[in-house]
Amino acid sequence: MPRENSGKFSLKALFDQYRQGSHKDYDEFVNTLSDPQTKSEDLRVYLRGIKDNVTELSKDFEDLVAVLLKLDWPSRDATVAREYQSFLLGLVCAHTYYLRASLRMLVKYFTPAIVKTESVSEEVSVEVRQKHETVFLNVHMVLKAILDSVPMSWTVLLPLLHDLFPFLGKPAYLQECYIRNLLQMTSYLPNARQKILELVTDRMLKLDVRAPRQNIQESEGDEEDMEEDIVFDIDLEQDLTKDLDKNDGSVYDKKCSDKPMTHREANILDVCMDLMLTYFSNVCYTNGECNWEATKKLYREMLLVFERLILPTHASCHVQFIMFYLCNTKLPICEGFIDYLWKKVQDPNTERVFRQAAVGYIGSLLSRAMFIPISTVTACLDLMCEWVHLYLDNTSEEIVNADVHHHGPFYSVCQAIFYVFVFRSKEIFEMKKGHKWAESLNFQRIVTSRLNPLRVCLSVIVKTFSSITRIHQLAFCDTIIERNKRCILPVTSGGLGSSTVLTTLDSYFPFDPYLLNRSGRFIIPLYREYQGCIEEEQDLSNDEDDFLPEEPSPTVEPQSLSLGKTPTDFLHFGVSPGFKHIQDIT
Repeated sequence: MPRENSGKFSLKALFDQYRQGSHKDYDEFVNTLSDPQTKSEDLRVYLRGIKDNVTELSKDFEDLVAVLLKLDWPSRDATVAREYQSFLLGLVCAHTYYLRASLRMLVKYFTPAIVKTESVSEEVSVEVRQKHETVFLNVHMVLKAILDSVPMSWTVLLPLLHDLFPFLGKPAYLQECYIRNLLQMTSYLPNARQKILELVTDRMLKLDVRAPRQNIQESEGDEEDMEEDIVFDIDLEQDLTKDLDKNDGSVYDKKCSDKPMTHREANILDVCMDLMLTYFSNVCYTNGECNWEATKKLYREMLLVFERLILPTHASCHVQFIMFYLCNTKLPICEGFIDYLWKKVQDPNTERVFRQAAVGYIGSLLSRAMFIPISTVTACLDLMCEWVHLYLDNTSEEIVNADVHHHGPFYSVCQAIFYVFVFRSKEIFEMKKGHKWAESLNFQRIVTSRLNPLRVCLSVIVKTFSSITRIHQLAFCDTIIERNKRCILPVTSGGLGSSTVLTTLDSYFPFDPYLLNRSGRFIIPLYREYQGCIEEEQDLSNDEDDFLPEEPSPTVEPQSLSLGKTPTDFLHFGVSPGFKHIQDIT
């Protein structure tokens, strides 16, 4: 290779020879760089020489740059890594046409290579993780420097983050590494945080819809179910006594665990959710205290993600709990979220399916969230009932039959009212004027209206609501329920020239019990399971069997059911809306 008079390596002389048509030394130099056996000290000298002559690297030397971008530099010693970082920063600053290739190379390091001897189904060793963490740190250092030095380089970076996301079939560890690094980028790329959160959420939703609730429960195995049944049968009275003594009055015996999920997609989702909720916790809390400004900013960004991705996604089971957790940070955040959803419910220009989905989120949140006070619940029920009565005032004369197709939002709001009232009735009647307030909701008018919501709403909710309102003499639904049973519901029909009449209400309840192990540590302490007295009937229908833990003997007296076990939570699916005011979060 060309040498200066001092005997040192001269890259400028090498480039001059190449331009004059002599490629031998140049080709030898390229081969030396690409050889993994090249000593670190030699490589450091070469990188320093290239850095000093970086302006010479025009498009004529693309093959040399390609070799440099393939170097496994982060795994080398610290001196080589520093020289490479300096070279790469100089390269993209001097020649922006190398920017995309350089960023692509850096992002690829977010997905480390796993050697074939490592089982993808087992935890990666601590040594391997530490090695990868060193690589990630080196990559983030140079990536931050490039983003700071090259304006608008993040617009080139964001599409690459999407394109290089590991495939869904890749091991959980690779998905974890990539998402962890994406979240790390938000610390030095704050303007792109919303886009990064959207990208991560989109990936989690893809995993979520591939892990249905029923499949997760089935894949956890018969052994766990058998252990739960033994505890439930033998120690029922003891467990109930212990759980009912809790201050929150809830019964919830799902344990947090670091055990991987049996269901493959659920396990990956669990890892991703744990990363996301940990990130939320770190952003929102400083030394155990809520950082209000940071929380507001994160909430605004996640609300956009929710509207674009989470709300329109059907049949997701767990990703929406990131909003559930975020609502726990401060009551004004929770109120603002409910207010946002309630505005969607009221907006006639919003698609009916989104209005009904928004109702589901509000009702499920009001019912399940331990952190929502009863004053907020009553305010929301006031708002919902007022809307329902106004709806009846405006449509009473033209009503002929119950029709979900034309009155879907109305039925969803009614089901929300029933659902929330059932869940929070114990607290309502413990209020000083709780019964008088409940009378003011005028449930009797709602259930006896010609729109007949008891006919359309989920029967398990209707029967429980009927039992509670009968006991407290708020409404008498039994006669209507019996009459509805005798009515033959119209069959849904379709096709050209035929009208479609929907007779059942789609029951999607976003905050059903949380089934993921590791990330459950963030959700379980905030989550309320249903507990209450219900009346069992001898002729339980099939749809009730889906919700009830076990069909009791017809001779068994009405009993208080423990509904804390996640697989047998009584009111699995819910719906509702509501709210009063929003503070300074918008």
